[in-house]
Amino acid sequence: MARKIVIAIQVKEEIYMDLTIMSQSELKTKLSQDIKDPKNKKVVLGQFYTSDQIADFMINLSTKSKDTMVLDSGFGEGVFIKSLIKNGFSNIKGCDIDERNYKIAIAKFANSADLNCIDYLETPRGEKFDLIIGNPPYVKWNNIQHKVRDKLISDSFWKKYSNGEWDLLYAFIIWSIEKLEENGELIYIVPYNWFNSTYASSLRKYLIDNGQFEIICHFGEFKLFGDCYPNNIIFRYRKTQNKNKPLIFVSEFKGKKGNISNLLNYIKNEFDKIDHKEYVSENEYFKIFTTDQFETENLWHLATPLERDYIFTVEKSCKNFKVGDYLNVGVGIVSGFDKAYFLKEWQLDQLSGVEKKLILPFIKAKNCERYIIKNGSHYIFADEIKSEDEFKVYPQIYQRLLKHKDKLKNRYNVKIETWWHWATIRNKNLFERNLDRPKIFVPCVDRSLKARYSYTDKQYFGSGDVLIITNKNELREDLKYILAWLNSEVVNKWYRIKGSHTGHRIRYTQSYVSQIPLRLIDWNNPKEIDIYNEVLNKVDSVIKDKKNNNLEKDIDNLFEQLITN
Repeated sequence: MARKIVIAIQVKEEIYMDLTIMSQSELKTKLSQDIKDPKNKKVVLGQFYTSDQIADFMINLSTKSKDTMVLDSGFGEGVFIKSLIKNGFSNIKGCDIDERNYKIAIAKFANSADLNCIDYLETPRGEKFDLIIGNPPYVKWNNIQHKVRDKLISDSFWKKYSNGEWDLLYAFIIWSIEKLEENGELIYIVPYNWFNSTYASSLRKYLIDNGQFEIICHFGEFKLFGDCYPNNIIFRYRKTQNKNKPLIFVSEFKGKKGNISNLLNYIKNEFDKIDHKEYVSENEYFKIFTTDQFETENLWHLATPLERDYIFTVEKSCKNFKVGDYLNVGVGIVSGFDKAYFLKEWQLDQLSGVEKKLILPFIKAKNCERYIIKNGSHYIFADEIKSEDEFKVYPQIYQRLLKHKDKLKNRYNVKIETWWHWATIRNKNLFERNLDRPKIFVPCVDRSLKARYSYTDKQYFGSGDVLIITNKNELREDLKYILAWLNSEVVNKWYRIKGSHTGHRIRYTQSYVSQIPLRLIDWNNPKEIDIYNEVLNKVDSVIKDKKNNNLEKDIDNLFEQLITN
């Protein structure tokens, strides 16, 4: 049997989503086709082109002299080369793997820069530069060209770091630092997600071991690229063994829209005010502050001094206990085409008793409200049926899905032979074990100002846009207490600082929710037991009333008492 691996493709604003299954041979064919198709070069080569304003801003972040040795690690159509020349740099070298880009750039800059059509990761490690700048490719592991992936797995240098889940940009960052002189600068524009990806821990450790960040500009939901998802950062990193760790200058833009030139000028002017001491300036659109260097490869976050103090207070109160220590956290099951599987109540009533056995109740993100589940949804789930002849025994369901056969069979441009099956089956056993037990659901992505952890003891599975949380080690604390804790302002504030988010879009991922501090009760402390019982009473009232802001404020006050006790 061909080995199966998960692929990733571009969907809407997100570059990649884990979607379905493809054999190794199918994947190789797809990648070879994609690299020849300009429309798909974003997937395989990670080509997202930088604007003139951003290139100028990044070059002006450098402290290096104009005669320094500079490298653009992936010059694209030459925007950084042009800006370097305009800003007076004279010793410029550039690399790009794409022959089309090379021809465009060489026609413009042949007399002003040493340009090479080459895979950057094949350039000599011993070739040194004082400044490396650019926009590295963003390519998920399964979309990286086969020969590059093989190199990252087998090469004696790379196999120390790569882990089969990398993005190509991780390799570009490490290779650039390897090629920097001592005290050299790396200035890159990259996605923010590797700060809080478990797969990027080796990259984070490498960065800690080999130098320090000096500037990080985080743009949240603002799209720096017209054809790419938001949540990008621009950073300046210095390669140094100097143990003196200066504060990092940080800017965070809170908005979604704005004039890019005005935003960049504002950041530059604010940074000019900082004199390497603790600094915080915040308004409706920006947070400008200094923060300490990262000390471990654990998930990184950007926080002001006051936010760091708050994080410390919460985590100390929880004695380093985390949600994942005592509770199961799992993501739901992905259909890949909800429209085909979803049934309204009147459609459900028309099915025979036998056919109803193929219908499962699901919770989707839209069903989650604070503390309570609002209804639920019914979906066809016929994954136990292995042949189409067997499926025809259920005529109404078979005919319903048959209408969508072509779309179901070609979900994500991949041939799916058992076309009536769901796309990705995850944690089904977890859902089945907890069907008759209390459980908590939360949307995976949410713009709500407050989290929507929802409680139910009814029989529900979870769709791919929610997480489920269940008791793992038979906690003495009731799951309703956990519900209240997760919905509390304490956790809400902690997660908006340290959790996964893109501006106001909060991502509740399995790894991050598992890391949420968990305030357990000291059962030898009568005061804490009283608080616990009061929390439970108020949660029961909130669930009964379906909404009560005053009771929720009371619960928040009780948890504030616990963490400051």
